[in-house]
Amino acid sequence: MKITAIIFLLFLVACSSSDKKFMDYSHLSEPTDRDYIDHLASVGADYLANDETHEVQLRPDSLQYLDQIYERIVTNNELLFTHEFKPHFHVIKNKTPFIFSLPHAQFFMSSGLIEKYLKSEELFVAAIATEILKSDRNIYEKRIMIPLGFYNTEKMIQMTRLKQETKYQVNEWTYIVLKRSGYDPTAFLNWIQVQNRNTLDFSLHLGDAIGISKEEHSFKNFMTKQGAVGVEKKINEANSSKAFYKLLNNITSSK
Repeated sequence: MKITAIIFLLFLVACSSSDKKFMDYSHLSEPTDRDYIDHLASVGADYLANDETHEVQLRPDSLQYLDQIYERIVTNNELLFTHEFKPHFHVIKNKTPFIFSLPHAQFFMSSGLIEKYLKSEELFVAAIATEILKSDRNIYEKRIMIPLGFYNTEKMIQMTRLKQETKYQVNEWTYIVLKRSGYDPTAFLNWIQVQNRNTLDFSLHLGDAIGISKEEHSFKNFMTKQGAVGVEKKINEANSSKAFYKLLNNITSSK
């Protein structure tokens, strides 16, 4: 999918010479979509290197579980996904609930999000599935990016936030992706509703508290057209797997 926003990638290169004239870069071509995606992917390392970013040390069994979710989603949607990169999951020690992705299969979520709001495996998978879709299909708005070498959580979320109309389409694709993977696609509605009921906590993640209500309304209409049953279904935490509970234990015990 192409994002229609037409914004140029900005590289600031300052050069000087003995005669005080700048070098001529007019022969260089405009950055391509791939240039932008590769550059966006590269800031993940800068974010993790930030002194304010502290990762949960995920155990091998936790990483294996996350990889299995990724593989299940990707392999059951081969016509949609490229499966070009090995996934890397990062849980950040932060009470603020957030989740975002970067190109090249990089996924970031806060411990606060999982501990407080994603205690059910169905919700957890629904939240991750949409990020897998965005990362693999490179669904990111083009924004002016100045290489800073310093990126905090707020900046990362701002760079990866989608426009409302784009989110509507991504949500619909996520429903189909979950269904094809054998997961309950209606759980994605519950994930949207969690954000809508807790807009104050999710203010950093959402950016616009009003937009999430419209997002829920749009997704309900889509589900109705799909003939989905159980739109107001209540998530049952008891249905979660042992592997999911081990991941929760890994995260909660890392404080």
